[in-house]
Amino acid sequence: MAAPDLMLMHPPSVMDFRKRTLLSGPVSDLIPSTPVFEMYPIGFTTIASHLESNGYEVRIANIASRMLASARFDPEKFVRSVDAAVFGIDLHWMPHVQGALELASIVKKHHPDRPVVFGGFSSSYYHEELLRGFPQVDHVLRGDSTESPFEQLIEAIDRETPLENIPNLTWRDGARLVVNPLSHVPENLDDITIDYGLLVRKVLKYRDLTGHLPYADWKSNPMSIAVAVRGCTHNCLNCAGSCDAFARFLNRSRPAYRSPNLLAEDIERAEEYIKGATFVVGDIRQGGKSYASKFLKELKDRHVDNEVILELFTPADRPFAEEVGSSVGRFSIQMSPETHDEQVRKAQGKPYTNAGLEKSIDSFLKAGCGRFDLFYMIGLPQQTMDSVMGTVEYTRRLFEKHPGARLFPFISPLAPFIDPGGNAFEDPRTHGYRLFASSVEDHARLAVMPSWKYVLNYETKWMSRDAITEATYAAGLGLNSIKRDLRLISKDVGDRVEERITRASSLMRKIDAIVARGTATGSDLDKLRDQASQLSECTVCEKEELDWSTNSIYASIPRMVGALLRKR
Repeated sequence: MAAPDLMLMHPPSVMDFRKRTLLSGPVSDLIPSTPVFEMYPIGFTTIASHLESNGYEVRIANIASRMLASARFDPEKFVRSVDAAVFGIDLHWMPHVQGALELASIVKKHHPDRPVVFGGFSSSYYHEELLRGFPQVDHVLRGDSTESPFEQLIEAIDRETPLENIPNLTWRDGARLVVNPLSHVPENLDDITIDYGLLVRKVLKYRDLTGHLPYADWKSNPMSIAVAVRGCTHNCLNCAGSCDAFARFLNRSRPAYRSPNLLAEDIERAEEYIKGATFVVGDIRQGGKSYASKFLKELKDRHVDNEVILELFTPADRPFAEEVGSSVGRFSIQMSPETHDEQVRKAQGKPYTNAGLEKSIDSFLKAGCGRFDLFYMIGLPQQTMDSVMGTVEYTRRLFEKHPGARLFPFISPLAPFIDPGGNAFEDPRTHGYRLFASSVEDHARLAVMPSWKYVLNYETKWMSRDAITEATYAAGLGLNSIKRDLRLISKDVGDRVEERITRASSLMRKIDAIVARGTATGSDLDKLRDQASQLSECTVCEKEELDWSTNSIYASIPRMVGALLRKR
C-alpha cells in the first residue's frame, strides 16, 4: 500500500502516561474523552475531507486512542512501521503539549526527512517558540481554517517549490525563522467539507478502527459534529476562543458562519452514516435571528430523526425555544452558566441573570427538550469556596423547580490549564490570576506532575491551588449527595461516586506528602500508579451521565453500508 500524502496524528496528553503516576483528577469528567484527552479536533476531519476531495490520500492515526485500547500497542513501533509524505500533529489545546512534542520527536527519529507540521489554537499562539525551541517541529500552520493552506504546503513540499507564498505558515529557512502573513481567514464556512463517510472508508482501507475513532468511547456512544461557526461574538475571560483571542492571534475580527442550508445538510448527511446525536458547534443565534430561523426551517424540512444538540451562550426566550421544539423532532440543550453567583459570572464575561437562565430552562423543557445540561466551573475570577458551595446548593433549587430527569447540572475545575490567548492569560494580574506557566516548555513540565493540583497553570487571588482542588472534591460530594437525596441517581451510583471522590482526595494528600519530601520521582510514587489511574476518570460523576446515545456504533452499520453503496 502506497504511503499517504498526509498522516494526521493525535497524541495523548502525556506520551508515556501508562508508565507514570498521574492523578489526573476530574479534568475530563465533563467531556467525552478520558484524562488522556484522546478526542482529536474536528479540524482533522475537515482537513482530511478537503484534501481527499482534491485527490490527496490522508490517514488519521489516533495514537492516544490506540494506547488506551491496548496495553500492547507500542506508539514508537507504530510510527516506525508507517510512512507519509508529511506528518501532521495537532497541538490544538495545551493539555496535549507534552504528548505532541514527544510524538513529533518519535516521528523525526524514524522519519528524519519527513516534514512535521503542527496546527491548532495553541500551535498558532506559540508558533515562533515551537520553531525556535523544538527542532522536531518543521512547520506551523496558524489560524482556525488551514484546509487550503495545508493543501498548498503539501503541494509545495512535493514539488520542492518555495514556501514564501503559503498563507498562515511559519517555517524555517535554514537558521532563519519565517512568518508568512496569516491571510487565509475565510469570511464564511461554505467551502468547508465534512465527509462523514471518510472515517468508514479509512477504517476499511487501513483496517484500523481504533486509530480512526474520534475518542475511545465512540463505539458505544457515537456522536457526529456539525460546525456552525468559527470565531465568537462573546468574550469569556478564560477562553482562547473568545472574540478578543480570535482577533489577537488568529486574525479573525468577526465570526465566519456556515450557511443555514449547508449546516442542516451536514446534519442530514451525518444521519446517513451514524445513528446517534449530532452536536452543533456554536450558538446558532450568534448569526442573528434570521440565521437561526432559516437553519431551523431547513432542519424541519429535512425531517431529521437523529437527536440534535444545540449550544446556548446566553439565555433564550420562549419563542425561540418553541421554534426549536417545532422544528426538530428530538433535541437537547447545553449551556455553561459557570456559576450561580451573578457577580462572578459577570467577571467571567457572562453578564446575565439566574432569572433569565431559569426562564430558558423552563421554556426548553416545555418545548420538548430531551435533556438540558448545565456546566459549572471552579477557578473563576472573584470566586471563593463559599461561592462554589453556593453553586452546589443552587442546583438543589433547580432540581426542585424543574422535577424530573431532564435537567443535568455538572461541576468541575477549570483545568488543567487556562488557555493561552485568553484575556486572563494575557493579563493575569488585572483579572486576579497568578500563572505558573507561560511558555511551551513550562506547560510541558507541568503536564507530567503526579497530581492535577500541580498541573494547574494558575491560581487566583481568591483561591489557591489547594483551595481549588479542595473545592472541587467538596463540590463533587455535595452535588452527588443532592442527586442521591432527590433520587435522580440510584443509591448504589451515589455511594460509588462518593467513595471514588473520597479515595481520590485521600490519594492526593498522599501525593502531596511525597512531593513535600522531594521524592516525586521515587518508588513511593510508583506504588501509587495503579490507584491513581483508577481514580483519574469519573471522579465527580458517572461518565454515563454524559452519554447522548443509547445505540452503539454497531447499530449504525446498516446505515454506513447503505450510504457507501449509494455513493459508489
